[in-house]
Amino acid sequence: MDIQKIQKLLAQFHMDGWLFTDFHGHDFISKSFLKLTDRACTRRLFYYIPAEGEPVKLLSAIEPLLLDHLPGKLILYKGIEGQKKALAALFTPKSRIACQYSPNGNVPVISSMDAGLIEYLKTFDIEPVSSADMMQYFGAVLDEAQIESHKKAAVIIHRILDKTFAWIRENINRGTYIDEWMMLQEMKRLIADENIYMDTPPFFGIDEHGCDPGYEPKETGSKQIKEGSRLIIDIAGRLPEENAIYYDISWCMNVGPDIDPAYEKLFNTVNKARRQALDYINTKLAHDEPVRGCDVDAVTQTYFRNLHLDQYIMHRTGHNIGHTCHGIGANLDNYETHDTRCLLPGTMFSIEPGIYAEGYGVRLEYDVHITEDQTTAIYGPIQDKILII
Repeated sequence: MDIQKIQKLLAQFHMDGWLFTDFHGHDFISKSFLKLTDRACTRRLFYYIPAEGEPVKLLSAIEPLLLDHLPGKLILYKGIEGQKKALAALFTPKSRIACQYSPNGNVPVISSMDAGLIEYLKTFDIEPVSSADMMQYFGAVLDEAQIESHKKAAVIIHRILDKTFAWIRENINRGTYIDEWMMLQEMKRLIADENIYMDTPPFFGIDEHGCDPGYEPKETGSKQIKEGSRLIIDIAGRLPEENAIYYDISWCMNVGPDIDPAYEKLFNTVNKARRQALDYINTKLAHDEPVRGCDVDAVTQTYFRNLHLDQYIMHRTGHNIGHTCHGIGANLDNYETHDTRCLLPGTMFSIEPGIYAEGYGVRLEYDVHITEDQTTAIYGPIQDKILII
């Protein structure tokens, strides 16, 4: 627990303190951040870090040991009246206190504090403020070793893709029947041979199945892969190590050189949307201006809307990437949620606009790292044209 770092952030964000609470293990952020054990507290606990001074551990007198591993002064309360009295003494009226909640539920990943507790805290004449931006500094800012793990995962994933595409071409050249389900089994075999962890199998679809971003091949109903087939694939994985970071991409392919002009046009449109999103981020960073995730997504939506394609949008422009594929940091999202968090130096996120029109689906994704000097870096190959298998 780096109290000094936390208190510097509290000063930076003009907060008077940061409050963590839990009851029966319900608050998943407090459980992880405070490194609580699996022993659930049966009376509510509080851990308060003021902008200045010593942290405070506020616990029921019946459960005095639950926060022994943390620094700070221990205060024990008896009953609800004792708890109220202790909290009233803890908070200075009109204080701005960081809490794990999001106004209007705009950032669900940070909403681990229940609404009733927020109402209760407000009775102490404090202003609960979302800790969403501060939390990124502890769960989303990556170090050099984590970036290196991301690069290694990229090499493995592209090796799997190369072998998969070779398998498709070899079977078609031999005149052997193959379909989506058979391809999934081949990919699972290739994945098992590599030092890679994936929390889900790759998502992919042939032809019109690519119009469904959540499509998963099944043994029955899978489309045949043949000359001229269109293929969209989303694949993500990380090294099976603590703190390793995901590599997550979406690519579009065509089996054979005869590409449908409508498919190629849509590919170029989505590719331009991805470039515009990255250009917007780079321009903001170059002028030392904050970059909110919702604003990046708005750029993409406006572009598609001007082309009368907005009815074919089915998801946000991108998401944070960390040890889990969808990390705790800011998402490029003004579509599914309204993510007002800023993209911080040291964080990584996908840019993956997609259009799912009738008969054609295109999503293009790469992972972007904002370096400490506020430039952007992409550590894998960038697809600028449809890959011919």
